[in-house]
Amino acid sequence: MNNCSNRLPISLSDRFPSKETGAAAIIVALSLVALTGFVGLALDLGKLFVAKTELQNSADACALAAARELTGANTNQLMLAEAAGVTTGESHEVLFQNEQIAISSVTFSETLTGGYQTAFTGPGAINMRYARCEANKTGIANWFIQVLNLLPGVDIGDQTVTASAVATTWPSQITSCAIPVGVCSNSVPNSTPVGTWLESVLGPKGSTTEGNLTGNFIWVDYTPPAGGASELAGQLTGPGVCSLPATGTEVGEAGVKSSLANDWNSRFGIYQGNVKVGDAIPDYSGYAYTDAATSWPSKFNAFTDFQDKRGSNSSYQGDADTGLKVNGTIENASYLKANGEDRRLATVPVIDCSGFVSGSTAPVSAWACILMLHPINNAQGGSTQTGSTRMFVEYLGRSNDPNSPCATNGVPGGSSAAGPLVPTLVR
Repeated sequence: MNNCSNRLPISLSDRFPSKETGAAAIIVALSLVALTGFVGLALDLGKLFVAKTELQNSADACALAAARELTGANTNQLMLAEAAGVTTGESHEVLFQNEQIAISSVTFSETLTGGYQTAFTGPGAINMRYARCEANKTGIANWFIQVLNLLPGVDIGDQTVTASAVATTWPSQITSCAIPVGVCSNSVPNSTPVGTWLESVLGPKGSTTEGNLTGNFIWVDYTPPAGGASELAGQLTGPGVCSLPATGTEVGEAGVKSSLANDWNSRFGIYQGNVKVGDAIPDYSGYAYTDAATSWPSKFNAFTDFQDKRGSNSSYQGDADTGLKVNGTIENASYLKANGEDRRLATVPVIDCSGFVSGSTAPVSAWACILMLHPINNAQGGSTQTGSTRMFVEYLGRSNDPNSPCATNGVPGGSSAAGPLVPTLVR
């Protein structure tokens, strides 16, 4: 009997069972190592990225704090800057805010790209304007990627992350835009006290006719010779000149602008003539200050009281108190509260007014902050000269003074800005 047909075929797995099983195990093991390595690479790189971000925050804070001390007023300023930078920078933490950061160095330079030196004292220290901080974290252990060390020739150790930042001081932005008035430089030397009232005459030179400003300040044209009455009026009823020309820019003498009183008065919430209610935004307060005995006869530092009046949205108090004679619609506190903005603190150029004697323009030497004190009578008369033949503004200092009410408290504006110096990251 032939039994060949009853034989089962012999498979390859029966013939080589041990070899196949061992090869598969090796492939699986190597694949697991590779997969674990890739997962570890993603996780560990993420960990290093977080550490880099935390270190960069520390270096940025260190550089900003150090730059804030570079005022040029103290030969010991670099020592103060270094201490401020290290203290501020090392108040941060790294590795998910769990470990202390160490500032490895704080160095200084006169220019951004110059050689940076460690802190020192002496006359040369006051020339340093840039502070650079460096922070690092060594010995950062990996979570998973070290599994690749099982592969031949691979040796992955602990990691190091570094960060650096450079800061200096730049002028900050101006929050109050400029109005078409220029302050004469001879009336506001650097020694002029904040709160001083500056007086001007309304009318052409040698005349008492209403229309012009002469004296400590004058009407100015920011776009000579193109500026006319309508342009200046638009600056008073609108936001003003918010992109300030650079220091040294020539401005023009605007001359007689008899129609600007209505536009000026709109900032006090007083609307008359060609300027109607709703045409121009008023200040939060229309309360006025004049040299009348019932108003502010000291003619100094009305700004302190103005802050209180603005807080309560006080409207123009009336002609009996100010000695003015103002016609028009006077808006009340409710209207000013609902519709007002910061409209009576204004930036103005400081110019050499004598330059207008020999020419039609004069350069801007600086920027100042002023308070618009009172409305203009617009040829309506009144019991005092204020508002009819004379007017006042209050000088609140240069716009780059640290406490200038016309400037921000820390928004950098670049080298051509006019606000107080604030620390700014530049690298």
